[in-house]
Amino acid sequence: MSGSNKNYVLLHAGATEWSWQRLDRSAQISAQGSSDTGQIGWTGDAPVHVLVDAAKCVGLRIELPKMSAARQAQALRWAAEEHLASSAEDEHVVAGPRDAEDLLCCVVIGQAPMIELLESLNGQSVEQVVPDALCLPFETEQVSLAAVNSRILARWGEWDFGSFEPELIDELLSALPAEGTLAWYGGDVPEALSEQLLQHKSSDPMAVLAQGLTSAPVNLLSGEYASSSNEVARSYWRYAGIAAVVATVLFLASAFLELKTLESRSTELAAELDAQFALAFPGVTPAGRYREQAERQLASLRFGEAAGLLGLMNRAAPVIAGQPALVMDALSFRDGRLEFVLRAPDAAALEDLAVRLRALNLSAEVQSLNMGADGASGRLLLTQAGGA
Repeated sequence: MSGSNKNYVLLHAGATEWSWQRLDRSAQISAQGSSDTGQIGWTGDAPVHVLVDAAKCVGLRIELPKMSAARQAQALRWAAEEHLASSAEDEHVVAGPRDAEDLLCCVVIGQAPMIELLESLNGQSVEQVVPDALCLPFETEQVSLAAVNSRILARWGEWDFGSFEPELIDELLSALPAEGTLAWYGGDVPEALSEQLLQHKSSDPMAVLAQGLTSAPVNLLSGEYASSSNEVARSYWRYAGIAAVVATVLFLASAFLELKTLESRSTELAAELDAQFALAFPGVTPAGRYREQAERQLASLRFGEAAGLLGLMNRAAPVIAGQPALVMDALSFRDGRLEFVLRAPDAAALEDLAVRLRALNLSAEVQSLNMGADGASGRLLLTQAGGA
């Protein structure tokens, strides 16, 4: 964290309110407060480091060959599009590290919430934006939980994280591996967790998140949203633009040759993947979606129904959260089916949600549709495509 050697502001940009702390050179709190969402409650020009609500973000692992940083930035958004319900043009995709299987980890956040956040912080020196739950500690076979601003943050894998309303904690816990331990970072334990065996790690979740922020594996301030300090550095190098004209021509020629090489290699990799997939999962047809099919087969082997809930929640929650006109009244999971009871301004809004979920290779069906004076209500039944 660039602000570790000077005063800085740590902002938790939650869904319902903003809370902030001004930290001095020794990471001690010199001032703190809270405000309505989008309202700056502090004064001064100290650098701002932002913890954004993880419910607005999606963590993905993508099969993408190693390439130059410039080409990776161009290819990443389109490689992530098949995992998203919306167009790649509407999403901001930021690369992180590669995992043990050489898959490229990345975080996706909508362009709209990213722009809204930065416009609210206009005039501030924003240095870092990171999903809050990704800053929780991670250990193998451990689930980290924390209560921050009326939300439950959870991290159950190196790149598996989320933010949930407290009333959904029972569904989350029922889907976690039975052999894992629960680590609690916070003060009072929510009622839904009162009977769970928790390892109390800390009573100050913000201090834990601040520590995790110092080694965060990704910063959403990249590309067009690069931080102010990075922008100053880039402006210096713009003076070398004239000399780069010749290099650009050479780069384009090299890029064309690289594209042809990648196309050839892509065909070879597809054949190799089909062969390896057939050995690992006999009788299962990947249909070009190796990662989704492999995760589905492994989930059924390891966690059964539990993993099914997590998979459906991870894929459906960002789509539902992106529809502000929808209100969820209830949620249940049984026999591989996730059921939402929703209210919407009209029936078309519910059908549009079902279409978006089907675009994620999910089976979505609206049932028990009722029309009333306040709009439409109904049940949305969600399963993996093909009933898997």
